[in-house]
Amino acid sequence: MTRRAESRCIRPAELRDLDRVAALWTAITHHHSALDPIFTMRPDADAALRDLLEAMQRDPETLILVYDDDDDLPGMAIARIDQQPPIMQETQRAEITDLGVREGERRRGIASALVDAALEWIRVSGVDRVEVNVARGNREGQAFWRARGFGDLMDVLQLRL
Repeated sequence: MTRRAESRCIRPAELRDLDRVAALWTAITHHHSALDPIFTMRPDADAALRDLLEAMQRDPETLILVYDDDDDLPGMAIARIDQQPPIMQETQRAEITDLGVREGERRRGIASALVDAALEWIRVSGVDRVEVNVARGNREGQAFWRARGFGDLMDVLQLRL
């Protein structure tokens, strides 16, 4: 799972990394909240975010990856395997739920390397379909995923009451 190039590697997050993963996830969320207020984090979300990451790290169906550049963590990805309802032919699917690279470190191949590692983990797990959710207004994200071969599956419709 670890890929090294000089002092850079992609590896599963360790407990000691979770505060930095939380900071990356918070930055991703702030980026998205500028696209739509639905993505705005609660002001007191820090403790809940840390608890969530710890639970994810313990879950064998979830993988938190970090891009480690000489102990600097400029990027992270989270992937998970979900069980489909037992009435479905396809019994499992995977989802890359989060992917982010710190601003200033983008366009260096970090996101692509993280996705490659997540897809390899998914393949080894025996799952052959991966989904991602990308905000409609996130043009950069839409272009990234589509360039990697991802395409439309469903439209998510909403109604505010």
